[in-house]
Amino acid sequence: MTEIELDPVGRQVVQHAQTLSQLRRDLDRLASELADTYADVHSRLDELATGRTSVSTPWSWRTIGPNAQEELSTELRRWVRWIRARYPLAKKVPSCWEEHPEVVEELTALWVAWQAAYEERDPSLTAAAEWHDRWLPGLLHRLEHGPFALDCSDSHHSRPASCYAPSDSVTSPQ
Repeated sequence: MTEIELDPVGRQVVQHAQTLSQLRRDLDRLASELADTYADVHSRLDELATGRTSVSTPWSWRTIGPNAQEELSTELRRWVRWIRARYPLAKKVPSCWEEHPEVVEELTALWVAWQAAYEERDPSLTAAAEWHDRWLPGLLHRLEHGPFALDCSDSHHSRPASCYAPSDSVTSPQ
């Protein structure tokens, strides 16, 4: 490809376009961080106003920003490591679980249910029993049977790309 020689005004226009492009990316990143911060502050203020504090928080991977995704990923990774060590049956959760988006969603829901049972200020008296009897076995069953079944016990096996919607067809809420 040959490079087109630009006059000084043309070079300046190109430089301004590049600067504007970088500023737009920076603005998008800052807007995402601001939305994360606003949601967190709003949630905390709501808890204070209603007199309730909640340890567990339902998460939506689809709507949280990159900073919250990083924080959630780190915490979820720690919890999954703990649960796989604590419960021998939980070894059915493959070590490559992070490579399977649907398993990440399932484990996030299981983690929130565990938090509600064990870390809430006033959990229901049956929450822990329900977690052990319903939520954990349900996830382990889905990992071995039906559409969520994984064959990653020895090594990671990616699902065919056709199992997932193309990334350009997935939209985020505005």
